[in-house]
Amino acid sequence: MAISGVSGFGSNNEYQSWVDQANADKKKLEEHLGIDTSEGSETNKTSSSTSTSGTSSKKDTSSTTSTSTYNSTARSSSTSTFLLSYKHNLTSLEASSEKLRLSSRNNVFSKYETAMKDLQRANTDEDKAAAQAAVNKAQEDIISAVKDFAKAYNSAVSFLESNSDRSSTVVRQLNSLKNALTTEDAMARIGLSFDKSGNLEVDEEKLKKTLNENYNSVKDIMGGQFGLAERAASKATYILDHASVEKIAGVAEKESKANSISDLDDFEIFSKFALGGAYNLTNYYAVGSMLNTLV
Repeated sequence: MAISGVSGFGSNNEYQSWVDQANADKKKLEEHLGIDTSEGSETNKTSSSTSTSGTSSKKDTSSTTSTSTYNSTARSSSTSTFLLSYKHNLTSLEASSEKLRLSSRNNVFSKYETAMKDLQRANTDEDKAAAQAAVNKAQEDIISAVKDFAKAYNSAVSFLESNSDRSSTVVRQLNSLKNALTTEDAMARIGLSFDKSGNLEVDEEKLKKTLNENYNSVKDIMGGQFGLAERAASKATYILDHASVEKIAGVAEKESKANSISDLDDFEIFSKFALGGAYNLTNYYAVGSMLNTLV
């Protein structure tokens, strides 16, 4: 049974017929994947949370607001939801680390240093003002990148902790990530610390002060060869590239054949479909292409 896209609508009845069909296709896909998107389920909740580089908020620590289509740090009820959340958390940690790694072409430290050089070369008052604004922006980008890293790290650790009873592999990966960070003394020098719950938090004022007074310290501790970003990203990449799916999920091999890491794109397509709803034409194409491979 092949399902094609829709090029247009001739009447309201045709439009409603298309909507009904799209909703039916969506429900069929949900049932096939074993994902519960009913009201109140884990996969259908839209959560908006304000966090301090993770989950805490105190003193001058950083705070960000995140919105997701599912609770990516909670205990996942189904294997498919677990695998989707698993990949989401680790790839998010990779992406946030990439901004800080000195080995990355477009890291925030290189941009800051370029802005500083432009400021030193500026001659007129107008050029100096523009260059100083660029320096300020580059510094804010560093602070934002550190906050994003802390948030992604906390999310990944929290998710693995919530799902640690799935398998011994998850427990090993959790311990590996926790051991990826450098010493607390080194982190404290640039405004990073752990709260009572074990979440990594950022003292934004101290971080900014250190950037102004001892920039190289922040650069080395966060982005250097043995820095936090490099170590955490390496762990996340290794886990994604080498972990066995059946060992991660704690299921029998025959159960996990359709849930390999390479097949997680299917779950991501479904997630985007569920987010937009049946009224989005691009979603209909997505669910159609997926169902063609399933039926």
